[in-house]
Amino acid sequence: MSVTAYKKNQGRPTRQIALCAVVAVLSWFLIQVTTLFWKKQSGLPWLGMTVLAIGGSAFISVVLLNRPKWADFLISVQQEIDRVTWPSMLEVKRATIVVLFLLASMSVLIFGFDLVWQWVFELIGFLQISKR
Repeated sequence: MSVTAYKKNQGRPTRQIALCAVVAVLSWFLIQVTTLFWKKQSGLPWLGMTVLAIGGSAFISVVLLNRPKWADFLISVQQEIDRVTWPSMLEVKRATIVVLFLLASMSVLIFGFDLVWQWVFELIGFLQISKR
């Protein structure tokens, strides 16, 4: 296993975010496993197990994320993120207004359909509850 960085300066933000996510998930998993084991057998103190789990998961994450296949994938993800054009604040406000207007109008329309069908079902006696 190699700890050297593959294409070190490419895709740095994406690789750092992926590293943090993998370390967090792997640390949580290792801490859960060691907690289960620790309940059965008295061993390392809790702080020692936690530090060992986080350190081990960080090492494993660095090794895995610097493999050429993973690193090239994360580099290509960063390149795609760099190509994204984000909308301006005015476009976001306009789109939000359109969504809220459509949401309100669809709510009124569905409420109206509900009232009409309720009236129709009451008219034909479909909603009558039999009394015993």
